[in-house]
Amino acid sequence: MKLKSTITVALAAIMLAGVTSCEDMLRVDSKVVMYDYQNTLNHATDTVYSVMGIVKQLQKIADRCVVLGELRGDLVTISDHASDDLRDIYNYDFANLRANNKYNQPSDFYSVINNCNYYLANADTTYERNHRNVFLSEYITVLAYRAWTYLQMAQIYGRVYYIDKPVLSGDIANQSWQFMDIKSLAEELIKGFDDRFIDADIPMYGSLGGYDTGDNRKAESHAAKDLFIPVRLIMGDLCLWAGQYDRAAKYYHDFLSYNETARPTNTASILWFDYEFIYMGDDTYAKTFGKNATPIMYIPMEADEYSGITSELPDLFNSTEKNDYWYQLTRSQALTKLSARQNYCYHFINIRTDYFKPVYQEKLNQDNDLLKGDLRLQSVLEVKDVEEEEFSSLNLSTKRQTLNKINSEKISFYRDDVVYLRLAEALNRAKLPQSAFAVLKYGLCKQVIDTLISQSEKDRAAAMGMSDVYIFNENKFSQAEMTASTTTRNFDGVSYTADYTNYIASSASSPRNTIGIHSRGCGDASLDTTYTIGKKLKEMGILGKASLEDSVRAVEELLIDEMALETCFEGNRFGDLLRIAMHRAPEGGFADNDFLAKRVASRATATLNNPYPAKDGTPDPVRGSLYEDLLGDGSSFNAKWFLRLTGNK
Repeated sequence: MKLKSTITVALAAIMLAGVTSCEDMLRVDSKVVMYDYQNTLNHATDTVYSVMGIVKQLQKIADRCVVLGELRGDLVTISDHASDDLRDIYNYDFANLRANNKYNQPSDFYSVINNCNYYLANADTTYERNHRNVFLSEYITVLAYRAWTYLQMAQIYGRVYYIDKPVLSGDIANQSWQFMDIKSLAEELIKGFDDRFIDADIPMYGSLGGYDTGDNRKAESHAAKDLFIPVRLIMGDLCLWAGQYDRAAKYYHDFLSYNETARPTNTASILWFDYEFIYMGDDTYAKTFGKNATPIMYIPMEADEYSGITSELPDLFNSTEKNDYWYQLTRSQALTKLSARQNYCYHFINIRTDYFKPVYQEKLNQDNDLLKGDLRLQSVLEVKDVEEEEFSSLNLSTKRQTLNKINSEKISFYRDDVVYLRLAEALNRAKLPQSAFAVLKYGLCKQVIDTLISQSEKDRAAAMGMSDVYIFNENKFSQAEMTASTTTRNFDGVSYTADYTNYIASSASSPRNTIGIHSRGCGDASLDTTYTIGKKLKEMGILGKASLEDSVRAVEELLIDEMALETCFEGNRFGDLLRIAMHRAPEGGFADNDFLAKRVASRATATLNNPYPAKDGTPDPVRGSLYEDLLGDGSSFNAKWFLRLTGNK
């Protein structure tokens, strides 16, 4: 019977029948050591087999990156029906983690890395056909895959062995490789990239997948370009982890602004109208995660187990027939209270007086935490009860959960808003906190830059050689101007008009293309007088004149919350906490351990008025002393944050 698989069908469609020069090298298993069959990479056909073989291996680690990124953070909790493998990780019981824990298989990461190393060592980058360098695009693609895999692995294991040569024998496998933390690893990986790689063409393999699954449906279709990591993004990530903030900001900025398909934030958001229902128009935030969503880069998964590796995320986060409707992972109390803690800001204009009137969340008087504050959580996580008597004789859950962020055939790792948040993170640490905050509150566009960023901050950017970060979408949107868009509603017996003139027009055909990320779920954040750097400084106890470092830390507090609200359940959380804790490291230290410890340890105990009770002595109800464990000595590398790699120190 013919094997059906996205990758298999892709190769069959792209390559001539009978070409198997790299078949043995591409055998996808979990072995770290591969065997050299004297294959060479010097034919045009070799390149496609090699790259798609690596994509097939990435399928093995896709779910794991999401699960381990969220389960060790503060936004997800386990249900009573969670597996022992999940429970042990959630409890941070890494010292006693069983060898067969399905999420603790570092050999799968090294298998990806080893195949990347094989390609990088053997590809003939001088080979040309029809005046085109056959291997350069794929060489850069594989370099990016290797860097991304190393970054994921280092977030999971803390320190990893850096292997930059293909392991083809036991002797090579037993060499003494460098043992690196993620900062050192990022610094080393940066050296492998060249400026000439930045604008190189990506591999062009057309459309993949779309085959008949045999159950009256078709597998997802994949544009091959969406499987590859843009060089500017992986370089931005490497520089961010390495603490090279100005370089990171430039890479993210250039990706969002200068390419032929500049990427404004657009106006997708969740809106309250009439205090009774949530309006979701044609351009909604929820579309980001639906079947028609177009992430920047994702790992394709198979449509069914017969075809190959499928994603288990739907059965972890969703109530499905396969799991008898007992989901295993759900939102934590910390995420629920963080969402409810936000202000939702209406912006109405009295058409009689032209008086601007912000109206805040308190007017809603909602009892449901999911309908308070930020509306993004309720838009992607649906929970409902079914009638118990329907299932009285069956062991089926009567509480059903659906996470709308999951597309089981597309595990997304880069999308526009993730890049904007990392741009803000880099700008902030480059000592440009106003610019970083503008990404959250207003959208970083020409009008905002011209009117709201202080001259002193612009001068500081110029002194660092970063003036280019203030040329935003200039090539495509040089004629940007204010464009009004209004919707009339009734409030307190008076007719008001919801006004969106603060959105910037990109062109006549695409108006209002930029909003702040916070407006995704909090109404019109640009007019919210409670959402300011100054207010956050006061909450931090800084009442006098704030220093630049104070402002950077205040924006960082707002940023880590925005990352939670915008990217929850996507696998980024532990990495975000780790990275910002490292930004805050005291001189000579690895990280500000308290930053991460208080959040993770309060995931089940956070309240509306106290986000971090664990720091005040309230233990995690499962682990108890988790805060003290994660705090350690306060600044040194803490092995308790990470799963154990064989030989880990």
